[in-house]
Amino acid sequence: MAALYCMGMVLFYLFVFRPRGGSRSGPAKLLWWTYLGLGISATVISLSDTLKPTYPPNHFAIAFLLLCVLVSVAGFLRFRNQHVAHALLRIPYQNWVEAVLIVAQSLAIAFFLPFALDSLTGDANEHRLELLDKMEELGSYGVLNTAAGAASQLFAASLLLAFVRLGRSPARQNTQRALLLVGGSLSYVAYILAYVGRDGIVYWAMTAGLLFVIFRNHLTPRTRRQMIIAGAALAGLMLIPFAIITIARFADSGHGTVWSILDYYGSQINNFSDYSSLERPLTLGTMNFPMFIGGACSLVGATCPNYEDIKEFVFAQYLAQGKEPWLFGTFVSDFVGDFSYEGTLFLLAAFALLCDRMCSTNPQRRPLTLARLQFLVFLFLVPYWGVFYFRFSIINGFIVVNLIFFTVLWLLQRLGANRRQTNDLVGRTQAFRSGPT
Repeated sequence: MAALYCMGMVLFYLFVFRPRGGSRSGPAKLLWWTYLGLGISATVISLSDTLKPTYPPNHFAIAFLLLCVLVSVAGFLRFRNQHVAHALLRIPYQNWVEAVLIVAQSLAIAFFLPFALDSLTGDANEHRLELLDKMEELGSYGVLNTAAGAASQLFAASLLLAFVRLGRSPARQNTQRALLLVGGSLSYVAYILAYVGRDGIVYWAMTAGLLFVIFRNHLTPRTRRQMIIAGAALAGLMLIPFAIITIARFADSGHGTVWSILDYYGSQINNFSDYSSLERPLTLGTMNFPMFIGGACSLVGATCPNYEDIKEFVFAQYLAQGKEPWLFGTFVSDFVGDFSYEGTLFLLAAFALLCDRMCSTNPQRRPLTLARLQFLVFLFLVPYWGVFYFRFSIINGFIVVNLIFFTVLWLLQRLGANRRQTNDLVGRTQAFRSGPT
């Protein structure tokens, strides 16, 4: 089953990806490799007797998953790394935007770090089982906890601005500001560790890798070497808390720690196949988009169920059919649980068209501005992080905070464009009044 999925990925590469210039799109190439790696890992699992699916293979499910993955990859085929040069241009008040991010995320680190250290002290798995108590404790800080969480969820924006700085020039001022931005972005790691989670480490590393792929050709060879060395050192440090949580959770399991990591990145295909063999209760957006569904219902005066109110019922439906509902099945599985197969295909088709439109840039007429690039990175994270599950669900805070940030960048860019137009008009007027010389 996983082998057929891999074959489909390879055929797409030969007959669609390469002919359409996908090799010139860093994000598309990275996304293709990410999901091919998922298939290879799933193939290794299928060749063993260690991790088996609950139900017989569902070939329709695998074909549907493959189709959705390929549609998502196709949305980024028109991205061109060389067009990133325009995003390196300075926008008005960019220094202030960076300063706000650095200060806010530094304060977020100071807030979450004691909780993160507490999570790693003693039995990390025991702390995880007491997660509700930790959530209640963090929630007791009210606005402070909310503000720190919001600042942490802008970590991808901080990393992006750090790469922009280094892409302009390796001057000391740019390097120092980039280091501060990278340091602030680690607030997301501390934020997730505070809740005894490993995902912050994984998603931070994935996002940093994505941005390196995008900006690689705009960095000097020396800067690239330094970033690789620094990144490897930082990854080594972050592996320590990752290993502590992983070993605490799975050392006593029947499969052991090594297989648990393979299960983390490989079981999704089997899980989606199993979920597709169930009678899944549709949650109609309340699971993955509760904030937006709730807002829409309030707007039209309708009464909509809250996911927390129906969660126990939904879980019971899965468990009664012999499958745990909380296992990774990719973002496609989460969307199917909300919107059915037809709704998911329609949603991803619209998503791919939006991504294709945003990737269609031209240095003269439709330049890849900083705001557009930030929005594209945000869109890319949906399928990229979604190799595990739809990360933006639960409270949708990540979506809201990053869209607000995109809007701020867009407004600042418009301000800069209007200033340039005004200066050009003043210059032409003065030249006309002075007459020929």
